[in-house]
Amino acid sequence: MKRAATILVTVLSLFMWSYALWGQRAETQTLEERCQAYKDQAGKNLSKIDLNTATEEDLLNLPGIGVKTARAIVNQRKAIGGFKSLEQLRLVRGVGPKLFNCLTDLVTVGRPKE
Repeated sequence: MKRAATILVTVLSLFMWSYALWGQRAETQTLEERCQAYKDQAGKNLSKIDLNTATEEDLLNLPGIGVKTARAIVNQRKAIGGFKSLEQLRLVRGVGPKLFNCLTDLVTVGRPKE
């Protein structure tokens, strides 16, 4: 029984240690690095997300977009009757210059719903 407990503690320790290391690596990536990795992974299959039709879930798949920013984008779209230009994304709370630069290659503005 003592040996099983020792093995269990060792396995859990290794798991927690590897998780801590992996988590640190993910956190140390800059937005620019995450953005480039997203573009590299998508490659030629990269299809831009339309800001006027995207759901919060769609937006959460983009680098640098969390729940609050996704919700803010959808709320801004509703408030202005749809995005008419990509520049209007700059008005969304949570979208700073770095995130805007990242998203310009990943999103598009289609015709607003009427």
